[in-house]
Amino acid sequence: MITADLHIHSKMSPDSKEEIDNICLRAIELGLKTIAISDHYEFYWPNRYHNVFNPKHVEEELKIIEKAKIRYNGELNILFGIEIGQPHFDYHNALNLISSFDFDFILASYHKVGGSDLMSHDYIDSDDRKETLYSYLDGLLVIASLFDFDSMAHIDLIKRYSLKAGHIERIEDEEERVRRILRTLAERDKALEINTSLLCDFSEPMPGERVIKWFREEGGKRITVGSDAHRAERIAYGFDVAENLIRKCGFESFTIYEGRKPRFISLV
Repeated sequence: MITADLHIHSKMSPDSKEEIDNICLRAIELGLKTIAISDHYEFYWPNRYHNVFNPKHVEEELKIIEKAKIRYNGELNILFGIEIGQPHFDYHNALNLISSFDFDFILASYHKVGGSDLMSHDYIDSDDRKETLYSYLDGLLVIASLFDFDSMAHIDLIKRYSLKAGHIERIEDEEERVRRILRTLAERDKALEINTSLLCDFSEPMPGERVIKWFREEGGKRITVGSDAHRAERIAYGFDVAENLIRKCGFESFTIYEGRKPRFISLV
């Protein structure tokens, strides 16, 4: 049984209103042993600045998490995580950020291809969706190759937003490019996340079985699991599907991180 949800968003993310107490109580109710509050910290196209995302924001979040650790001590292991979006847009400031705090767990992700959010109509209505897919995969490769992180989040996020537009852009269609990203993750001992949030609307998580198998074939050893929940009721959603996929793809454990150090939790 998967007992850790390493990708949960609280009200400290601009896209969530959930209180950390609600998150913790729901996790305890579900029998989870460990959660990571991995709120968004987005980097933007050069010369764009977003007031929400700054080190003071992270300091406030850390205070909230530390208080929760005291309140739920003995009931739940609460980790200080972060989801860093497109760190290659502002590489040095991204590195400064992670060196300024004692994060337990760092997710790397890519939401804003060429400065435009994948969920925007600029992408959904575009006639150049294939070029967007190529740019997306190129950016993931840069992040996988250069940045300091623990797990790559929702590697085929583009699937979610193309699905909403009535078509599906699958990274599996670009096997050589995807395998290069997965090989890079494996060579750097980085984890691949199984993100279950898409299971609310679709038949598979992000990524699906084929990509997970490719990761195994390319030498990957570490799998993290996250619900990407923005509301407490979505915590650990679809984890039974994720567990079956982990086993089916040849892995015998999932991975959690604490103090940036991996620990393998057996599913055997």
